[in-house]
Amino acid sequence: MKKVIVDTNIILLDANNLFKLADSGYTIVLPETVLEECDNKKSGLNEIAFQAREFGRILARGIVKKTIKDSELGYVKTIIEIEDVIVEVISLNKYVGDRQDTGYNDQKIIQVAQLIAKIDEDSEVVFASNDVMARLRALTVGLVVIDFKDVECTGFEFTKHMMIDDVEVFRSLHNAKIEEVDPEYKIENYNYVFTNYELGYTKIGTISNGVISVIGKDSEKEIRLQKIRPINTEQLLLSKAIQDQTIDIVVSEAKAGSGKTAVALSNAIRLVELGKYQGIVYIRNSVNDLESAEEVGYLSGNDEKFAVYLHPLQDTLDFIVRNNCAGSKLKGQELEDKIAEEIDKLVNKCNIEGMTGLGLRGRTFNDVIMIVDEAQNLSKASLQKTLTRIGKNSKLIVIGSNRQIDHPYITKYTNGLSVLLDACRHQQDNVKLYAIQLDKVVRGKIAEFAEGIFSSQN
Repeated sequence: MKKVIVDTNIILLDANNLFKLADSGYTIVLPETVLEECDNKKSGLNEIAFQAREFGRILARGIVKKTIKDSELGYVKTIIEIEDVIVEVISLNKYVGDRQDTGYNDQKIIQVAQLIAKIDEDSEVVFASNDVMARLRALTVGLVVIDFKDVECTGFEFTKHMMIDDVEVFRSLHNAKIEEVDPEYKIENYNYVFTNYELGYTKIGTISNGVISVIGKDSEKEIRLQKIRPINTEQLLLSKAIQDQTIDIVVSEAKAGSGKTAVALSNAIRLVELGKYQGIVYIRNSVNDLESAEEVGYLSGNDEKFAVYLHPLQDTLDFIVRNNCAGSKLKGQELEDKIAEEIDKLVNKCNIEGMTGLGLRGRTFNDVIMIVDEAQNLSKASLQKTLTRIGKNSKLIVIGSNRQIDHPYITKYTNGLSVLLDACRHQQDNVKLYAIQLDKVVRGKIAEFAEGIFSSQN
């Protein structure tokens, strides 16, 4: 038998993780502390509160099979069956430790895990937590530990560099079948950089339905007809994908300062101005949304309260408009007033709406381009909630960086961005996906320096 003691963070990430662990052959063990912590989190409108309430609803579906009290070992075990899943809820008569210790709850959960390992010697007992400190504490007392993962691999090759020695093959790349040019082609190779040393030339292109689409001079000129022109190959490829209406979902995992938000918004504006869509919905998710954002309310008149959460949108709009006013003769306050006026015009003309990830349930967005920013801080359940709001004739752009995860319960193996990136590695029948990584920092040399030294272990 396999038993897994489940930490609270795995439940608050997604309450249905219980069933996923059970599908892996585990009997679920829930320390009473997990129930207590989830109960304390159930109030509010944020995603964590929703998962805490969902956890309660799952437990409510269970049938209590029996309760076992062991006075000698000092514990009470309640066995519950939830849709053929066996769950053991364990409470100890006494816990060792200082209640004032910030890690006291972790200690209580680990003590339950130690007890299970002792009384179920014939079982394979593991402690599951996405909290690295809790796992380390468990390791120090001899427990076997695991972390919960929705995806195993977070390394991708969305852009492939390839040398083409044959000049004739190189010259006829456009509309060629990719598998004839690259026998090792994989679905995740959405973008190619082809080089021929003899000609001293490079071609870039994307793959659509197994066919190479090279970006030539005319197509590049068309792509650049937007508010902010691409300044490198990565931005050009991302722009091409966003402007391609046959692509439903564009995903970009990008370094800080790589221009991902500016490229996404600039191209979205271009498509709205062409009449392809009716508006732009910008959704930003941050760890700040989890606890404090709910306090700002959701009624009209709260724009000032929401402003702090939507600064990236405002900053990007300011950058786009300021860039287009670069040739203006206005100076000082007159220029600032002109920029503010142009931002308002752009927002109204393109129906740009900014919001946090809160309050999305029950809404439907049709005829829009939806940009989901900071997606690395979205749980899989949160991103699912967001994607299910998208209606007809709409396009989705998802951007984020796994180097900038702030969510307390999320890792690069469990967040919505990674799950979506993983989906881009496989053939999808109902939607057309596209993915790219932006590795070139364009914000400035300090941002590039910071990415280099602080992200070296990611």
